[in-house]
Amino acid sequence: MLSLSLLLFPLFLSFSLEIYSQSLERLPDGSFKAQGEVEVYHKSYYIKADSITYDPVNRTVYAVGNVYVKSLAGDFKVWGQEAFVDLERDRGYFLSAEGKFKQFNFTAERVEKEGELYRVEKGAVSTCPREDREMTLCFSKATISQKYIFSQDNSLRLFSVPIAYLPLVVFPVGERRSGLLQPMLGTNTYNNLIYQQPIYWVISKDKDATLTLDFRDKQAKGVAVEYRQSIDKPLDLTGSVSLYREPSPPGRWWQGRDMATFRENRYRLRANLNLRSLKLALDLVSDPYFMQDIYFTTQERTVPYLSSYLSYRKETESSFFTVEVRRFYDTTSPTNRQTLQRLPEVGLYLKKRRLFDLFYFNTSISYVNFYREEGPRAHRLMLFPEISLPKKVLGVNFLSQLRLENLLYLNTSAVTSRNKQVLGSLRYKESMAVPFFLQRGSFQSRSFLEVSYSYRPRGYQNPRFDPMDQIEEENLLRYTLHSSGYQGGRFMYSFLLEGGYSYAGKFNYLNQQVRDRLLPVRLAFSFQPTEWLKMDADGNYSPESGRLLKLVGSVSLGWATNGITLGKVVEKRYDGRIINDQQSLSASLSYRALKFKFSSVRDKRMERDLQRHVNLDYRGACWSVGVMARDTYDGTSNRYIREAFLVFNVFDLQRFTAPLRR
Repeated sequence: MLSLSLLLFPLFLSFSLEIYSQSLERLPDGSFKAQGEVEVYHKSYYIKADSITYDPVNRTVYAVGNVYVKSLAGDFKVWGQEAFVDLERDRGYFLSAEGKFKQFNFTAERVEKEGELYRVEKGAVSTCPREDREMTLCFSKATISQKYIFSQDNSLRLFSVPIAYLPLVVFPVGERRSGLLQPMLGTNTYNNLIYQQPIYWVISKDKDATLTLDFRDKQAKGVAVEYRQSIDKPLDLTGSVSLYREPSPPGRWWQGRDMATFRENRYRLRANLNLRSLKLALDLVSDPYFMQDIYFTTQERTVPYLSSYLSYRKETESSFFTVEVRRFYDTTSPTNRQTLQRLPEVGLYLKKRRLFDLFYFNTSISYVNFYREEGPRAHRLMLFPEISLPKKVLGVNFLSQLRLENLLYLNTSAVTSRNKQVLGSLRYKESMAVPFFLQRGSFQSRSFLEVSYSYRPRGYQNPRFDPMDQIEEENLLRYTLHSSGYQGGRFMYSFLLEGGYSYAGKFNYLNQQVRDRLLPVRLAFSFQPTEWLKMDADGNYSPESGRLLKLVGSVSLGWATNGITLGKVVEKRYDGRIINDQQSLSASLSYRALKFKFSSVRDKRMERDLQRHVNLDYRGACWSVGVMARDTYDGTSNRYIREAFLVFNVFDLQRFTAPLRR
């Protein structure tokens, strides 16, 4: 008997149950008692303990000492001192338990299980790892389902220090569950308190929505609803409604504005539908200052145009057909009456087809109704047929193109241009392209040189609505050189060099006609000699005047998760008048879980900072908190708008309530 008790042997019973132990005995009541490193395998559970008693009649398992129970589905496991499992009814209890359910780690004095429902007494729950529970929620009672955790009498603790008492808490469980998203608290020049609380709602597998409550103690208060639906792709349909109530009379933030645009009821309506060939977009606002007052990011506040459109496109092997109705809303204009609309635009492109086994022929045909309430408007018909001849001479590729340009303007209004039609204008272009490839050891360089000559015998004083109307006299020689280099497969540099010569002695630069022959030289490059250093620049230089016309450049230093970037933007008209001169600085520093960011933009013409931004984030084991402070210069009121925001994420629940796309 002693030798048998030391052997590890299996006992195969009915109901697909297996027991492994060092010793096994049958009790008088017909149950089996296994002791010593006992393991039980069942179709739904794996159980391990010092001692296990199994009743084959009632199909119950009672375990004592270093108990470990794991669901083979992988969503539940628990450690404890004592456990009881009814395999027939799928219920039981666990004492002095510690375990994990879905993404939550928990501890409890007692856990009762009944099917997919768990009841927990005197426990704590956290999404932090077991070995690093920085944040926990302690409670007296909790009910856990496959979708939510409902807990009562809660104490939220950070590093074991109570920071909040909550009578009732609801947590989502699993993927894409309805619940609260990350809130935001803040203050600014006009508000003592700003609070935004998004609420996520899972409607179905392919539909969801977000409701955002937006409270400001001084400015407009409101609510926003966004709806998302997947029809044929990950996201095909979105729609949102933002409704706000502006206090009356107008507050300080309306100083310097056109008061004719004031609205007590403010709104923004947005919709996007993408059905491959058919696309629909709607974007309407109540007033031009809505974006500036309601949103907090610079990108949303400074959108110059909103666009609503209905578009249909059909492509075949031989043609490409489009119909589009597009309406723009100018957020920089108080009335939008002078904004140019395209209502509608119809286009047909007949793709290249071969003629006589030598030439290629293509045609662009379009009709556009350029409409605005105030200012020049017209209907334009366009017909641009083109013949091209590709050829190779001495191993070099050449392409000859001859285009016939025809423009007809109908029902013109407030148009002062002398020519209401352009018929029979010819544009000829000859271009050559030469690729270069160089390899020296582990260094590789790929380059491409294009030289072209274009000629149009005369220009026209026709209406100008878009680039297709630019029918100017042309006699130009241009060159373009693009090159990129790699060292051992790692990017090192790329540059683009462009320039040219006008035999006509004139050309256009920023819609300004210039009487010179040498075109501005453009040089754009990106240089990354090491992993931690990168330099970028894009500039235009006038060889005629010796004047730098444009420079957009930056130098970045980066190491590990840290970095610093210096930037410069200068833009001038051809006559040297400065239209933009800004410099920027941004830095990002990290130390363990702490991350610091700083950025500033300064206008050299005004000698004033346009924006200063500081951000401090701390990322805990299962929580995060971020503080942001920002000063933004408002040219309308000639003052700085100061803002501060606090964003926090408890238990990383943001990851478990993720919409289709945010």
